[in-house]
Amino acid sequence: MTYEERLRAHLAKYKFRVLRVLESGLWKGARTGVLAKRPYILPPDSLRLNILAPFRERFWAEFDGPSGSEARRPQLQRDFAHLTSSQAMCFNLFYPLVVDRDWARAFLQGVLGLKDAAPRRLAFEYVEDPEEATHFDFFIELDLGSKGSGKLYLETKLCELGFGSTELDQSHREKLARVYAPRLSSLIEPKWLEPEAFFRRYQLLRSLCYLDQPQSLLFIVLPQANDPLRKALQALPEITERALKDRVRVLYLEELVGRLKPLLRGRDEALKAHYREFEEKYLPG
Repeated sequence: MTYEERLRAHLAKYKFRVLRVLESGLWKGARTGVLAKRPYILPPDSLRLNILAPFRERFWAEFDGPSGSEARRPQLQRDFAHLTSSQAMCFNLFYPLVVDRDWARAFLQGVLGLKDAAPRRLAFEYVEDPEEATHFDFFIELDLGSKGSGKLYLETKLCELGFGSTELDQSHREKLARVYAPRLSSLIEPKWLEPEAFFRRYQLLRSLCYLDQPQSLLFIVLPQANDPLRKALQALPEITERALKDRVRVLYLEELVGRLKPLLRGRDEALKAHYREFEEKYLPG
């Protein structure tokens, strides 16, 4: 079985055993438009169960509340009812940091290895430049003490098979020349800014244009078991070798969960239960 097949089978069992949901949700074929039931998808009235139980009530109360807070209302993606949703995984992974700043500091230092870093501001579905329009799954503005401030951009992947590409059309060529090339020319080799190379790795390369300062970092979080996704990053060391070597970091989900465990000793029981459930859901044995 492929990673995708193993994960879907695991999450189908998780839906029945843990969430007690027997009904399958609907999946629409991208090419055929035909609706079909899939056991790893939640039905619409159970969609909110995709947030783990320990923080579920609080998450949705803030989601439904007035916008403007740090847990402001992001737009749910079309596949949020899929238990394989990367957006749901991102919410489950990082929402406790929004709730508890002390935990956010421990996470930054103990999991991400950012010594002396503390959180100033946290946001899901963060857009720094509305004109350029890249959405980062999660963002933390960092307080680095005597070193000033920094920015941490996080991208999370779960069941995807790669990083998004886009059409090599005139409008995208113009945007490459107007927006991306000027920002990236001092950060990566010119060959990566050739249209064919750039748009083949569009999702990945466009995110690098926010890393022009040494204190700006991008973490890409993904399962090590997802072979196609891991292989899609094989060119990353070559892309980043010029100026971004220490600013783009890959963190495997399995390793992240391993780093969490010693940090959770002595923490609140709800937080411990949350990350136990996170491991049970997203890391099939």
